[in-house]
Amino acid sequence: MPAPKMILFDFGHTLLYEPVFDQPAGFRAVLEHCTHNPRLVTPEELSEGYTQALERLVEASRASECDFQDMAAKRLLYESRGLRFSLDDMALERLFWDAASTAFPMPGIEELLAELGRRGIRTGVVSNMNFRGENLTRRIRRYLPQSDFEFVLCSCEYATKKPRREFFQLALAKAGLPAEEVLYCGDNPRCDVLGAHGAGIFPVWYENERGCPYRSEDDRVEVGCPCLHIREWEELTQALDLL
Repeated sequence: MPAPKMILFDFGHTLLYEPVFDQPAGFRAVLEHCTHNPRLVTPEELSEGYTQALERLVEASRASECDFQDMAAKRLLYESRGLRFSLDDMALERLFWDAASTAFPMPGIEELLAELGRRGIRTGVVSNMNFRGENLTRRIRRYLPQSDFEFVLCSCEYATKKPRREFFQLALAKAGLPAEEVLYCGDNPRCDVLGAHGAGIFPVWYENERGCPYRSEDDRVEVGCPCLHIREWEELTQALDLL
């Protein structure tokens, strides 16, 4: 493992985990700010319509390795039903996410980020995410208030996603560093480990025992590339001590 000047992190099940995602609760919160609902649409109806849309969008996204914005899909859902709101799209996106899901720091991540700060190792986030970067940044700051990430990149804002090489190359360009001076940490063997390796970045495979509720079977691939395979964040600190 090379001595890193910067460590990049995945978001879900790497920095934070979200054990429950209550779609109707998210839509219920959004409808509280609805100013026009001519069909008296309910949260449950919106949730059912969105689930149907997601099946198509997720399949297309996986096949193309291009991502979609959550709010664009929801705008179709809202406007086709005549809904109007008192909040803008960014606020509606944030409101939905906050109401649908509570997040918790992965065990040991706060201590690791503090240690990286003490060592002067820079950090950033590169995530396959359908919510936009502004709202992901807010969420990270809410649940990891001491974090100091230089940038947060969300796939939906760049029409690409992990494991595609160009998404990792974008992060390197933002960092102003060559691949050999960067580590990438994530829990997904296909997107994070093989993706980082394909871009020349040394991967840290974080396989915590806490089960991930949303990982696809397609992501459970054999990892045959060099990587640091850890189950607790303390192991990364120990590995850095040996460099």
